[in-house]
Amino acid sequence: MGLIKSAIGIGSLLQRGIGDTIRVSLTADPVQEVAAGFDILKALNLRQEGIQFVSCPTCGRTRIDLIRLADQVERRLKGCKKPLKVAVMGCVVNGPGEAREADIGIAGGNGEGLLFKKGQIIRKVPERELLDCLMQEIEKM
Repeated sequence: MGLIKSAIGIGSLLQRGIGDTIRVSLTADPVQEVAAGFDILKALNLRQEGIQFVSCPTCGRTRIDLIRLADQVERRLKGCKKPLKVAVMGCVVNGPGEAREADIGIAGGNGEGLLFKKGQIIRKVPERELLDCLMQEIEKM
């Protein structure tokens, strides 16, 4: 709840150009407070360092293990300082558009996925290889 309140309160002020210092207060380790502050700034496009992660909610069209995949991608990119937008999408309906808009992204299909880089399809990859292929491409960027 503290994260939600902080994001709404701080975000709405910064979006209007009010203030130049933020303090996120959570009942958690102060390191998490700093990470939350950075995430708020990234969401507002006020901080360009680090990964901007986009993933879709699961729905009936999802044909890959999206929750596990998105969690693994987010964990592996936690310390990455590259200013990249990474999309992990679960279906062939909305996924390609979102993945195409990111610097790099995945759009899941039936046990496989398309890997996009800078708006272009790089290749089709079996689901079991999606994570490693995505990470290899990010390392090259």
